[in-house]
Amino acid sequence: MLYSIKKRQNPLNRDAEQKYYATAEYGEEIDVNVLAKEISKSCTLTPADVIAVIESLLEKMPQYLKNSNRIRLDKFGIFKLSFSAEGHEEAEKVSATDIKKLRVIFTPSAELKRELSDINFSRK
Repeated sequence: MLYSIKKRQNPLNRDAEQKYYATAEYGEEIDVNVLAKEISKSCTLTPADVIAVIESLLEKMPQYLKNSNRIRLDKFGIFKLSFSAEGHEEAEKVSATDIKKLRVIFTPSAELKRELSDINFSRK
């Protein structure tokens, strides 16, 4: 993975003197069409079939997440919703209006973590 070096404020202490930090650098963005063509090379599906499957998955995921389900993609990881909420001294005062900042959480599988454990970093 590529990285560059940038001088910036310490995010945990804005009053501290600026320091140099390693920052992730990204190459080109791989879109669904490129991904579909690559996947189709290793199976009997056409790129159009692969795109249809990916689009169907992306269409269904929000429905399941909204219904409090977790979505496990075996070798990839788990998607789930989480949120922040305001606290109250008494349980009776807690309501849905206290819920703020909805987030989609992704937890990588152990297999994906293993696959990424030997990553090499190169300065750009």
